[in-house]
Amino acid sequence: MPELAPALHAALADFAAHERVLVALDFDGTMSPLVDRPQDARPLPASAAAFEQLATSPGVYTAVVSGRNLQSLNQAYPEPRPEICIGSHGAERLLPEQLGAHWHDEPLSTKQLQLLKELTGRLEQIAAAHANVTVEHKPSATVLHVRQAAPDTALKALAQAKAALQQLDGVALLEGKAVLEATVHHGDKGQSLQWLREVLDVQAVLFVGDDVTDENGFKVLGTADLGIKVGAGPTVATYSIPSPAELPDLLNILIFMRH
Repeated sequence: MPELAPALHAALADFAAHERVLVALDFDGTMSPLVDRPQDARPLPASAAAFEQLATSPGVYTAVVSGRNLQSLNQAYPEPRPEICIGSHGAERLLPEQLGAHWHDEPLSTKQLQLLKELTGRLEQIAAAHANVTVEHKPSATVLHVRQAAPDTALKALAQAKAALQQLDGVALLEGKAVLEATVHHGDKGQSLQWLREVLDVQAVLFVGDDVTDENGFKVLGTADLGIKVGAGPTVATYSIPSPAELPDLLNILIFMRH
């Protein structure tokens, strides 16, 4: 078995001792290394294989909890994928049939649709004015991507976007790594994890993520839960691993502990 930091290994053992658990992973920067073009992202094969094997362990539920919309996630994450996939920070949920009855997707109101159209137009104007700045469309949000832009261009585009959108009532801004998401859906990954905890009736939740938006997930974790941040940077997660390359080891250790 590969080695983890002793404190993390002990915490993982405590988590694994619970009868019913949820293991939820972010996608970009966690299952997949960060890439310049979102469409080029793929899960590390070792992570995908370990996650698939973990799902066969009795009492273990697995889920991907991503900021991507589900269509984009399906394209970036080849099958087999977990049965539970949360997209767009909770606005979209793909669930097995027995859980689907607990989730009723509410369509956007006329006001929300108008607001989405307005914010999208503003972001598209900003993207068109800056080289290598692009927009991504989601069912309830639009995202400004600046990862491929020159650093000064990226900073300028993000600043202009925040200034253009901050006065729009009903729009929430989610800042991530080289992205700014403007959404009319006000859920987040923390709310999604709490919902899954209740629906699945699990005793503990393990959540692994790397970005600023994953902090909403870490914040809802309790003493029986385990939050692990991927990479450097400030976080409320108790533990961390250096990069997505260490995730397969962590998942394989958990598989070993559950058998």
